Amino acid sequence: MQERILTPKYAKNKKPVKVRKPSKPIDGINHRLLREQADAAAQAEAKAAAEVVEVVDTAREDDAAPTREELEAKAKELGIRFDGRTGDKKLGQLIQDRLSAPTGE
Repeated sequence: MQERILTPKYAKNKKPVKVRKPSKPIDGINHRLLREQADAAAQAEAKAAAEVVEVVDTAREDDAAPTREELEAKAKELGIRFDGRTGDKKLGQLIQDRLSAPTGE
């Protein structure tokens, strides 16, 4: 008679054993992985912020174009009317026109 060859999964007169998968979190989020990703993102952000601070300090010079805040302050000082739709270029031109116009004194 032939002997029956059994595979490792099966034993004689036994059902196959299922391999159990790790349980899933109740809320469906892998918090360990999420925490690791958040830590990595925070470190990358801190590193990028340190580089940006260095770049901003070296990039700002006297011959650079004025910022929007500087333009608005100068326009208010000169009494020029403007709103949010007025572009930086247009506001700068209005300021230049006002400064170059004769004062009448």
